[in-house]
Amino acid sequence: MILIDNVVFLKNKFAAAWDMVKEAEAQDISEKVKVESARTGVETLSVQTEKGINYIHSRYDPVSEAEKIMAEYSDIEKDTHVFFYGVGMGYHIEWFIEKHPDVPFSVYEPEMDFFRLLTAEKKLESWNPKFLRNMYLGDSSETISKNLTHFVDVVKEKVMLIILPSYERIFTEKTRKFVAEFRNVVYTNAAYQYANVVFSKRQPINSIVNLTTTLKTPNILNEKPQSFQGKPAILVAAGPSLDLEYENLRYIKENGLAYIFSVGSAINSLIENGIYPDAACTYDGKEANHLVFSKVVERGITDIPLFYGSMVGYETVQKYPGPMMHFMVGGDYFSSFVLKRLNDTPVDFVNPAKSIAIITLQLLYKLGCNPIILAGQNFAYTEDRTYAQGMAFNNELSTTHMEQAIVVKDVGGNDVYTNRGLNSFREEMESHIAKLSDLEVINTTKGGARIKGTVYEPLEKLINERLQKQVVEKDWLTTLGNDYDLEHLIQQTQHLLSEQEKFIHLCDSFTNLFAEMKRNIEAFNSKSVGKCFVKFDKLFDRLQENKFYRLLLQPMNQLLFEAILKLFDEIRFQNDNFAKARKLINDFTSFLKNCESDMNTITPLIKNSYQEALLLQKERTTP
Repeated sequence: MILIDNVVFLKNKFAAAWDMVKEAEAQDISEKVKVESARTGVETLSVQTEKGINYIHSRYDPVSEAEKIMAEYSDIEKDTHVFFYGVGMGYHIEWFIEKHPDVPFSVYEPEMDFFRLLTAEKKLESWNPKFLRNMYLGDSSETISKNLTHFVDVVKEKVMLIILPSYERIFTEKTRKFVAEFRNVVYTNAAYQYANVVFSKRQPINSIVNLTTTLKTPNILNEKPQSFQGKPAILVAAGPSLDLEYENLRYIKENGLAYIFSVGSAINSLIENGIYPDAACTYDGKEANHLVFSKVVERGITDIPLFYGSMVGYETVQKYPGPMMHFMVGGDYFSSFVLKRLNDTPVDFVNPAKSIAIITLQLLYKLGCNPIILAGQNFAYTEDRTYAQGMAFNNELSTTHMEQAIVVKDVGGNDVYTNRGLNSFREEMESHIAKLSDLEVINTTKGGARIKGTVYEPLEKLINERLQKQVVEKDWLTTLGNDYDLEHLIQQTQHLLSEQEKFIHLCDSFTNLFAEMKRNIEAFNSKSVGKCFVKFDKLFDRLQENKFYRLLLQPMNQLLFEAILKLFDEIRFQNDNFAKARKLINDFTSFLKNCESDMNTITPLIKNSYQEALLLQKERTTP
């Protein structure tokens, strides 16, 4: 029978797990599962399967066995969250707690009978409850999916999965399926968090810093040069199959048979082969993005126009030596707020996407190009490489690549290896193509992954049958300008700076309110603490109305803000006002400190952009 201490512990800390235990208590524990004494006198578990009697822990010394199992995990870092699959009697977990008392962890026991026997023998409250964040039970597909979804929602650290070896040996297929689901769910979440961490802080900064250049360069979507209307455009990506197309692309370029647009690092391979695209396209907000164009910079190439997304890494814009044009991307809240055209027509934009290839596909569609021809868009590996040659990094296909690979169909219906990231890009491109019903998209990528909505045609066949005449206009770039309303920009920037001052006062109000909460907690005045929650709600509403916070600070701290919203849901139905207040004070104070830090970073940048706009306005009005 489950120990009464464990009943209380599970009820208070892991209610969902307790509900499953209660439901299981209606049935007897299987006779195939038993607790036995090892030779050292501690308990071990045995289970009878088709293979006979199997032991979850050593029959001789389970504690020493656990130490050997965990020896390879001795260097666990504090910013790691450890996820244990397979608990048994928990010896390896107890070793971990002793060696890493300040590292957070979660446990997952798929075998309910094992867990019931564990809770009849050991007190779970001794398992470092401050750092035991989650306890999951169950082995059905629905339960696993639900548990892992919860896990990725509440855990923000990098994750280390540790599987009890006996589970892999005894429950091989069940463990394999769990690991596959775990990798899929956690990978997707890790990719989302990585994108947020990388881009959320830099996006507003990039947009603000880039504004000076944006005001002096054409908006390619606003101007929509007629030169592109109804003309074929080749979107050149850096997949390994690009190496097969240089002669075809050179012929197309020399004869002006189609506009050539490179995306991302494809420009390096083209330059190495003496092919200058009609324009290079970029969108990546990371600082290192400028390194993609290092060959352009080092060689002083000034005749390749750059199409840059307004939130691209500002280092790219500052270092690029050639002519530039910009385009707006959805989610650029700063630019959307301060920029307006003189004729009051909307500023056009493309929707945000995971890759520059998908961004450029939308861009070319809006520019009127048709058909759009994909080259080097593998979304998959070749036998020996992950990218085309000419990259500034090692792109050889490694053992690690293959271990993590998945299989998809290529353009010829054959199996080809790829990874989850490339596959998600492919699926997103398919989704965008499906929305562009009047656009013809031709995929010329030999050996690349099949892309729904496209037709596969080798590039040489297109040259022979369709790309027969010169369509590229050499002087399409020369007539472009921009028509942003500088007076509107100046007024909106002034408004943002005014809202920034109000945000500072709001932070002071939250600080004073939390001090009042702490005094009421110390005085054990639950009623007054309850009134403080009402005051907090009013302040939070004012915070949500503040333009500076909503446009800039909240997006820069999106993951933390999502955690705050989850906190609100967690404490809403708690009866203990003191516990609710302590949690709110701790988490929301941390959130505000991050916002204030970002405010101190971006406010000088906004003021600088404001001064630049004033100077530009003066230049335009001076005869």
